[in-house]
Amino acid sequence: MKNLSLNSFDPRLKIILAAAIGMLTWHVPVYALCIYAFGILILGISNRVHINLGQRAVATYIYFIVTWAGIKFALDCTPLLQGITPDYQTAALEAGTLALRLTILIGIGILLATTSSARQLGLALSWFLRPILGKRSWEPALSLALMIHFIPLIQRTFTQVLQAMELRNPPRSKWQRFILVPQAVLRICAQKTWTQTVAVAARKLDSPEAWVPHFSACYRDIIISLCILLAATSPLSLIQI
Repeated sequence: MKNLSLNSFDPRLKIILAAAIGMLTWHVPVYALCIYAFGILILGISNRVHINLGQRAVATYIYFIVTWAGIKFALDCTPLLQGITPDYQTAALEAGTLALRLTILIGIGILLATTSSARQLGLALSWFLRPILGKRSWEPALSLALMIHFIPLIQRTFTQVLQAMELRNPPRSKWQRFILVPQAVLRICAQKTWTQTVAVAARKLDSPEAWVPHFSACYRDIIISLCILLAATSPLSLIQI
């Protein structure tokens, strides 16, 4: 399983693969989606993604996928309101296909975020944008790095606030929780934002020199990426035949 680790993989190639497979997800047939999902599952397990995320985060993603699949099924069954019997089998198949696509897209994003540091992805973005933005490519790179840093931080803060309310506060209604949890999370994140700002300034990451990419070409990673792209796009050629 250690051979499937993505931590040392070139972040530029990971971004290219994530973008390519993300677009292919909306065009390939269902059997290819199943292969995509299986591959992402294997990579996720080998990179211990489920352990890094935690049960609450995984449950949140599952809830999101099931909710949108349910909305898709309900919309496909709207002819029932007009007295027309909908095709439940087709509606269920379409909802399941949407759920599978969302699972793949979320899995790609999780793999990319958990196997690459925020700085690695920021440097990769700076490398991509340098021919277009020149010296200003460091600005979106820093923005991306901060966003990637704060997303899991916000998730952990939500989890900690909920645990604190369960352990230290008396029983509260759902409405009180709905009001208190966002307030507590925003207050904590505001404090951490100031800390992060000081950290960025102390490490001199708010300057173009800090985001000059220095990547060395790894031919092994390039060959693996080409093989993955070839395998991922092969279902499209089968459709045309």
